[in-house]
Amino acid sequence: MSTMREEGKYTVNEIEERTDTPSTTLRQWERRYGFPKPMRSDSGYRLYSDFDLKAILKMKRYISDGVPASRAAELVQTVVEEPQLPRPLNQLSQELCDALLNFDDSKADKILSEAHALHTVELVLVEVLQPTLVHIGTLWHEGKIRIANEHFASNYVRGHLHNLLKLTAGLRDATMVLVTCAPHEQHEIAVLMLAVMLRRAGYGVYYIGANLPIEDMVMLINKHQPTAVMISSSVPESLEELMEGKDLLKSIRSLLVYGGFSFEQNPGLAEELGGVYLSGNAMDAVEEFHKLVRKGVLNTWSDQSQQA
Repeated sequence: MSTMREEGKYTVNEIEERTDTPSTTLRQWERRYGFPKPMRSDSGYRLYSDFDLKAILKMKRYISDGVPASRAAELVQTVVEEPQLPRPLNQLSQELCDALLNFDDSKADKILSEAHALHTVELVLVEVLQPTLVHIGTLWHEGKIRIANEHFASNYVRGHLHNLLKLTAGLRDATMVLVTCAPHEQHEIAVLMLAVMLRRAGYGVYYIGANLPIEDMVMLINKHQPTAVMISSSVPESLEELMEGKDLLKSIRSLLVYGGFSFEQNPGLAEELGGVYLSGNAMDAVEEFHKLVRKGVLNTWSDQSQQA
């Protein structure tokens, strides 16, 4: 793994003043022991980082304690490890994409482990996993990869998201949300991401997944009485099915929240189906849902539905 070094900002004169170490000694250490490792300015001048400054002071302390310079240099470079800055999310996404295209799930696991160690789950979902799938989907649509590549990547990400959902425990007495896809809608990864984020935000989640018939949806809602139901539709067939079941959907007392490509193109359809539209971005959708909860819209909606 490559290391991102701290930016050099001290000249050799400034290092001399701060460490009381002559420039000739610094150059000698650099030549003999490969330490310190200053960067070079465009003009070729040495520039030392905060890490270099601390390591030089450490080197001096070892020498003053009687440690030979060669051994001191080894100790400094072993004990004082240069900090690794978090790698950019887009770089992690590109590496994940390459690993999945090569059917290398072990490497993909390592990349995601690094991503989760450095960033929030939400950022990993939106800035690493989502762009990876979009890029792989684009490659497939352009005929540059085989369908096997796309299926492998999608199944890997789906499995990772299911694991995250299991690892995120639901809260007792939490506001319950049913998350599902419309009838004939097979693209479940977006709603699975939403389910993970909702559970992490403190909501209880019934995750149903792809292709849920409206009759089954109503049966589940009547049985579990969730406060809200989030439904995703991105293909014409699923939207057509929702429109045909409009009267049945409007009879549901839970707040209906619609999302997906079908509603991004025409947000007004959500109201026509007796619900509301929330942003296509999962993080934004969760925040908008928070606002509905804080404003008491959910209780008001439930009361209105009962009166109807």
